[in-house]
Amino acid sequence: MENITKKLNITDVERRLLLPENCLEDLRSDLEVNLKFKDEEGRVWTFRCRASPGGRSKPALYGEWFSFVREKGLGVGDVIVIISDKEKNISAGGCFKIKIKKSSASKHYQNE
Repeated sequence: MENITKKLNITDVERRLLLPENCLEDLRSDLEVNLKFKDEEGRVWTFRCRASPGGRSKPALYGEWFSFVREKGLGVGDVIVIISDKEKNISAGGCFKIKIKKSSASKHYQNE
């Protein structure tokens, strides 16, 4: 997987994080899997990843993704960068890294 940079939209913040098509080709045999992400503070988050059969739709992250959004105060317009550790086999429990770039104009998640 190549590194992914994504500007968050309303769906990403409120429902699920949609990733680009075919970004997780090595996981295509498992249509639903837990993936580990290490944030910039070293905390490991487990996001559930779901992909549809045939790989025609975008993989979606959910589960602890919503806790991550709330805790980090993410909003529409913020940017996340997902970095794959090419040395580690993600399917065998390796970790992705996730970084945040806050937008000064973003509308942040409000826990109401």
